[in-house]
Amino acid sequence: MKKRLLNKKHAAGSRIIQGGLCKQTTRLPDVVLQMPEIFLFNMASYMAAIKSAKSIDYANRAKLYDLYESCLLDLHLAAVIDKRLQGVTRIPITFLRDNKPDDEVIDLIDAPWFRAFIKDAVRSLLFGFTLVQFYLDEEGKIAYESIDRRHFDPIRQELLKYQFDASGVPISEFPGTLFIGEKRALGIMAELVPAVLYKRGNVSDWAQFCNIFGMPIREYTYEAGDEDTRRRLIADAKRQGANAVYIHPKESDLTLREAGNKTGSSDLYKNFTDYWDTQMSIRVLGNSLTTDSKQTGTQALGKVHKEEEDDIIFSDRQYLLDVLNYQLKPVLQQLGFDVENGKFAYKNHEDFDASKHITIVKQLYDMGLPISDDYLYETFKVEKPGNYNQLKAEKEERRKEMQKQLEQADKKEKKEDTENEPSNADKTTLKNRLKRFFGLAPTPGANSDW
Repeated sequence: MKKRLLNKKHAAGSRIIQGGLCKQTTRLPDVVLQMPEIFLFNMASYMAAIKSAKSIDYANRAKLYDLYESCLLDLHLAAVIDKRLQGVTRIPITFLRDNKPDDEVIDLIDAPWFRAFIKDAVRSLLFGFTLVQFYLDEEGKIAYESIDRRHFDPIRQELLKYQFDASGVPISEFPGTLFIGEKRALGIMAELVPAVLYKRGNVSDWAQFCNIFGMPIREYTYEAGDEDTRRRLIADAKRQGANAVYIHPKESDLTLREAGNKTGSSDLYKNFTDYWDTQMSIRVLGNSLTTDSKQTGTQALGKVHKEEEDDIIFSDRQYLLDVLNYQLKPVLQQLGFDVENGKFAYKNHEDFDASKHITIVKQLYDMGLPISDDYLYETFKVEKPGNYNQLKAEKEERRKEMQKQLEQADKKEKKEDTENEPSNADKTTLKNRLKRFFGLAPTPGANSDW
């Protein structure tokens, strides 16, 4: 009897259970999942879903999120969304305490759950919000579960057992939950749904056009009244494929009326599809040239589009840091992890071009600016030899010896008679060879050749 009473209510202070009614657990699920409807949508369905989600007093987003899931089956949209998520997760995140890396917390976040959570947090911009629950697994390690968006009312902050329920259980009764996003925001996907629907309908018409005008029509004739031959021809036509077929008596005529300018008609479908792909790229990434190759694209224009994409990714990264530092930290503290007096931050990162960087180093060296050898080893990923100190000392001895020889050569040249003095080119030959070989550092001096 007690078990049956427990099944009728959620267990306050416990994990949220999601699943079907047939799932074998100690209690009924808090969230009873249903298979999403992802086909047979049109603009009328979209407008009805938006109205339901925008309702002030009785808002419900179940149909809208079914639309979102259906739209994610579009290859182009799925690709540009993945590209935006990769831009946020490409640079690793660290944890600093007193401006120094905290190894204990870094070990905590250097795990699959953290990388998955970063993407879920950024998805709140696409879907309006994200709801997750953190907990400790059997090994005492941190883990989390994303709650189905159709089963949460972000305005009332209530967990819905069934996706069309008007009310539910306050999410505050479940520990470790984290809501990311805005209560009434529908996300970027609300703007992308019409583009996918228009594109999907156009591609369907395009496929029908290709089916009708892209394949030849087979013609079969038979003697009028010969039903046996007619049945055999129909059976043969079915076995030979699905392209168009015309079966008629010999006494009748067949006239094929082909559409004029079939190539132009096909291009119209293609251009319409490309247009909506471009619009989706612009809305998600802020540009189209970094995903689509256009004949009008130039290197300069591509660079401008890349900068626009970088601006959006930078904004996403700042949004993510706000979530980590102001929302995730309290949850981690509740789970017993010490993250106080610290902050999440991105590791220093830049797109490294070795050829450009070494040119800058050479210019700084020619200006006489001292450069650390350790910096060069680390920057250019060159392994430092084990006997580095010995090799460095030997090189310094050779440099001093050659410097001494050069000074003696200068004194000898000054004593020679001007008539026997060699040309300027001959005088500097030895110096130039030595400088190129040993890379002598420049020394200041108005009359110095170095």
